[in-house]
Amino acid sequence: MDAQLFALLRCFFSLTSPSELQFPDNCSLTQINNFLVNNILLNDHFRAYPPSDQYQQRFWKWAIENLEDRARKCIEEEFYADFEIDARIYNHYVSLMPGSGPATGSMQPSIRSQICGRGLPGRAAPQHSYITHYWNPRNPNRSTSEFSINLSQYQTTTLLESRTTIENGTTGLRTWMASFVLSHYVIKHPEVITSRRVLELGSGIGFLGIVVASLQKFWESKDQSSPLSSLFLTDVNNEVLLRCRDNINLSCNLSSRHHNIHFLNLDWSESTDSIQCSALKTLIQHKIDPDVILGADVVFDPSLIPFLVGTLKIALFQTESRSPRYAIIALTVRNESTVNIFIAHVRESHLVIEEMNTGIDETTFSETFETHSSFESVKMFRIMKAT
Repeated sequence: MDAQLFALLRCFFSLTSPSELQFPDNCSLTQINNFLVNNILLNDHFRAYPPSDQYQQRFWKWAIENLEDRARKCIEEEFYADFEIDARIYNHYVSLMPGSGPATGSMQPSIRSQICGRGLPGRAAPQHSYITHYWNPRNPNRSTSEFSINLSQYQTTTLLESRTTIENGTTGLRTWMASFVLSHYVIKHPEVITSRRVLELGSGIGFLGIVVASLQKFWESKDQSSPLSSLFLTDVNNEVLLRCRDNINLSCNLSSRHHNIHFLNLDWSESTDSIQCSALKTLIQHKIDPDVILGADVVFDPSLIPFLVGTLKIALFQTESRSPRYAIIALTVRNESTVNIFIAHVRESHLVIEEMNTGIDETTFSETFETHSSFESVKMFRIMKAT
């Protein structure tokens, strides 16, 4: 597939704002038209896990306007005088419009003008939406210099997520930037999580979990002699944890074929409770018994930091002689003082913390939400028990 068309494909499925999309300039109108029909409209994945109607309204309006604008210029230059946008594109766009819109199948020029020349009625509240990210397990860096992309080399991570910042009192129904950065890191360094017992704190709806589980499954299929991996995904919110499980088990995700994934309710506050702490230690140190602990965007509320650090201290305790356990925590720096409080608490708990170089120039995932943030605002820390 042409690299520009692939870029458009991954942007569509990751719900990238049309204002940030680039219309392919090295492809013919016929190529673009056929791509939109065959690789999106008729795509089995699109039919099973479509982006929200609200996003599609914006995307197809953008696509039609750009196709018509390019066609108009080509006609003026006496190229593609007989080019027509595939009627299925118009029909699909019309089907997304509210009931007051024109009837499906109305293809007269005047109707086309109405479709593409006006804005849609006021938007309703954001819907839940499927969102899909493409990533290459062998080469996570974007192939911006390549002219052609081999789609068979890519995995997809698909989730059903909320399109609002907070829903039902939790921020856990969305994917946040720190998850993208930490996911990119483990794709580049699969040895961190393959053939290991992995515990994720604050798993949310499962983006990082899907990537980790998919990597474990992918690399172990290449070396069947390696020890089996396990993955423990945890959260304090039962609704979030249920969504995490459902996303992990979507049949389009390689993670659905991983048979050693566990979903556990984990309340960090128990780490500082003299009565409940014993049960938490038994769960983490003996049932989970992790080799590595991961956490993305788990440092956002200063009041939670003592509980998080208490949980990390329990998880990093060595119960037997083997390779030292360690945690990798990725966090978006929204408030420098919150980060400093976290670092101070870690050190006061006699744990060693060091900032890591992510080695990332840009994430392999198309960011769709935290437009005010970037991968550069994410810091990663390795935390270990002091020797």
